[in-house]
Amino acid sequence: MRITTAQLDAFSAVLDLGTATAAASVLNTSQPSITRAIKQLEDATGLVLFNRTRGRLVPTPDARDLAVAVRENHQGMLRIQEAAKGIRRRRVGHLRIACLPAFAQGFIARALLDFLAGHPHVSVFVRPLASADIRDAVSKGLIDIAIAAYDVEAPGVHGTRFTECAEVAALPPGHPLATRSGLTPVDLAAHRVIRLAASDPYRTRLDTLLVGASVDPAALNGPVIEVETSAGACALATEGVGIAVVNPLTALDFVPTGLVLRRLTQTLPFVTTLLRPSQTGKAPLADAFANVLAARRDIDLARAARLCDDD
Repeated sequence: MRITTAQLDAFSAVLDLGTATAAASVLNTSQPSITRAIKQLEDATGLVLFNRTRGRLVPTPDARDLAVAVRENHQGMLRIQEAAKGIRRRRVGHLRIACLPAFAQGFIARALLDFLAGHPHVSVFVRPLASADIRDAVSKGLIDIAIAAYDVEAPGVHGTRFTECAEVAALPPGHPLATRSGLTPVDLAAHRVIRLAASDPYRTRLDTLLVGASVDPAALNGPVIEVETSAGACALATEGVGIAVVNPLTALDFVPTGLVLRRLTQTLPFVTTLLRPSQTGKAPLADAFANVLAARRDIDLARAARLCDDD
């Protein structure tokens, strides 16, 4: 006997809920239909899946083992459904974008507004991800275009340098260093600096810089303020918690709230990579969005440079 999707759905529902009646309610069918589906699945597999005990269906060890394969089957069906949905969307114009969290709130939104002005009927999916997850998603063809942190090389991925801009100091309004035109490592070491997570390479680079500049390196081993994202660092800086050292594209998002940008006398490059799947054919929407991203990057970097020079 062939195993059917209806039998597997009944099996999963009974496994989760414990009774055929409850399973029938969830699946919008009758209790006899559930009981019949379970019996058919037992006949098809040659397994006893449930023991009937005081009105409940208690799963056997064989049922627990089978449940692993059934869950994998359901996940596979969901992937097929999502793939079909993606294919339908691409027929009418659909763009799947991923970016590092630092760009998710402001930069991508500004670029997307520019893009939609010329492509108003395109459906867009934006997903912030860690750089390793972005690389994997692009290599699997799940994302059409993405911006990831650092240099990225991986099978199935075509990468080009997107930014190599200098990071800036982001200070709260009225901070004593806000009147300086450029901040030295010594300036930073004398004040509270908000750090990124300890695993971030840019955090390691900043720690090394501060230790080398501090007149009392031991003081840097005291309490620290640590956040996961540069946007989080800017939010704390805006409230006066400390100074954030971040990329200028993210810092721009917080200028309307009063954040002050200043240059650093020591250049700390912020490197990102634009990623595309390497095994795709023509992708005019991704091509168009890549052009928009480059234009928006140049506009925003020029604006950040002017703000760093403001008195």
